Amino acid sequence: MAEFKATASQREAIETRGSAVLVSAAAGSGKTKVLTERLMGYVCDSNNPADVDSFLIITYTRAAAAELRGRISEELSKRLAADPGNRRLRRQNTLCQRA
Repeated sequence: MAEFKATASQREAIETRGSAVLVSAAAGSGKTKVLTERLMGYVCDSNNPADVDSFLIITYTRAAAAELRGRISEELSKRLAADPGNRRLRRQNTLCQRA
């Protein structure tokens, strides 16, 4: 898979803090990647990390929710592979599977 290069609007959605964000765009535009990256920003924040199960992410279908959960889990697993001793990431992956 090619490296994700966020547009200015996508980067703004990923990096905005302190408020809710609505991500709405056409199919195949990167919404799932933006939401995954936004969540990772909170979960992997070294100063104030949040648990993955403390977020509400709403999708329109069960299939979209399953895809998003899978992408989040995949990203957590990728980060865990780079840091295998990280118990926090392991816990976040478990919490994600229960979501």
